[in-house]
Amino acid sequence: MMTVFATAMRWAALHFLLLWGTAVAQIYPFEATQVPKNRTLHTLYAFYVFSEQEAPDKSLGKPFVEFNGLACHSTSASRPDATLGSYQSVQLSILRYRDFWNVINPKQICTTWGDVVQNKATAKDMLRVQRQINQQDIYMHTVRFPNASHPKHYEKRTVEKTGVYILIFSNCGDFDDATVSGNVVVKNAYGFLPGNEYYKMPFYGWLLLVYAGLALVWLGLSFRWWKELFHMQNCIAAVILFGLLEAFMWYIFYSDWNAQGVRGKAVFIFATLLTVVKSTFSYMLVLVASLGWGVTRPFLDRPVMLKIQLLCFFYIVLDFIRETVLSYRHSHTLSLAFVLLCLLPVSLLNGGIFYWIFTALSNLMETLKERGQTEKLTLFERLWKFLIWTLTAATFTLLFQILNLTKSVTERWKYQWVLSDGISHTLYLLVLAAMMYLWKPHENSQRYAYSTQVDDCENSGAQLGIVGGRTVWAQHGQLADDDEGEQDDADSFWATTGGRTGGTPADVIGVSGPDQDRTTF
Repeated sequence: MMTVFATAMRWAALHFLLLWGTAVAQIYPFEATQVPKNRTLHTLYAFYVFSEQEAPDKSLGKPFVEFNGLACHSTSASRPDATLGSYQSVQLSILRYRDFWNVINPKQICTTWGDVVQNKATAKDMLRVQRQINQQDIYMHTVRFPNASHPKHYEKRTVEKTGVYILIFSNCGDFDDATVSGNVVVKNAYGFLPGNEYYKMPFYGWLLLVYAGLALVWLGLSFRWWKELFHMQNCIAAVILFGLLEAFMWYIFYSDWNAQGVRGKAVFIFATLLTVVKSTFSYMLVLVASLGWGVTRPFLDRPVMLKIQLLCFFYIVLDFIRETVLSYRHSHTLSLAFVLLCLLPVSLLNGGIFYWIFTALSNLMETLKERGQTEKLTLFERLWKFLIWTLTAATFTLLFQILNLTKSVTERWKYQWVLSDGISHTLYLLVLAAMMYLWKPHENSQRYAYSTQVDDCENSGAQLGIVGGRTVWAQHGQLADDDEGEQDDADSFWATTGGRTGGTPADVIGVSGPDQDRTTF
């Protein structure tokens, strides 16, 4: 399974390298960016800004917009920069998303001489804006071709209102053989982190502390009962480690983004991969537990393992794409149809995984009930109830999240992090806590490991050796070798759970034949 993880992660990392050219943040860089075609505009990015009054942290003063070192450069040999000093048609504008269609008329985006004559504009061939909108909410900057009279220009203005702001790149002139270099900077009162991402930083900080606490508790229990540990408990320790590393990397990612203004590409990839691998590993852990691995059977059949490995590969790839798209959907122009197209495959895969889990769990509980393994049956019944509760909560959350996508971004951006990160991580923690409770290390941990509980209703106390009213646990095949009904039951159990038939019974490790000595423990 780890080989499949490694292959899928390498593919996902290669896939994300293709996106590096668009990985920007509250500092939007122009690196020889081609200007738009004549009399057109492009919407490039969305900035999420808190006013100083509404900012969750005001430690860095008033938020601002800065046009930093922007300049046009001609790529035409016939019209060099020196001949374009009067060209003023390339502009960068930032305005509130809610005002976009009130400010911009799609039928006439550029000014004319008629607008100048009617005092609707100061010059022709520039971006046309409606005068009835408060000009304080519109931040416009003309990008000039540098020469002796027009060097690179810097402009800084304070942002007074909370909202989503759109970066517009326009060219209303007749020349487009040029590129733009420089930066557009938008900074909040607490740093560069976009307003819709800010609350994730303290959230992952607290999540890191919770995982650290869980890790200390599990480590203490594991050291206390290290002789009683089995596979399932080691896998739970791995899940806690994945969660700890994931929370740590996301906290580092958001802290660095807030300080530097640009997404850390390597940290983002690593954190996303940790999220995907943690989710995949956790799903597979619940699945193999439901199939009885490490509890009622020592191994899974090869066809089942191949299905699980294939499932892991597709889940890692598709979930990585989903995480990447969700990370960029608020800042880039991504259509709702495209976002849903990226969410649908993972949602269907999740449905298939849960169907497999509940089917396997139902069959396993039925088998345990038939065999009279009451303690294991109680454990899996509790797991069943908790998974039902979690699945119900997750389904309602998903439906609300889909309905929430139909709302305007101006209404939902402040609390969107709760749906995308908060609830999902909280539910995951609850499931993990339940798994830790059900499989916590203690003096009788081996009762839930790969072995067969002997039912005292089917066997006499003299045959089993009941001590102090407690059911004795033993390996199947080491008890009552002459009991034909017991052997038939074993064959039925292994056939039910998909094991091999014939020869040594399925629940036996190291038993060579029917003359093996009877042992209890």
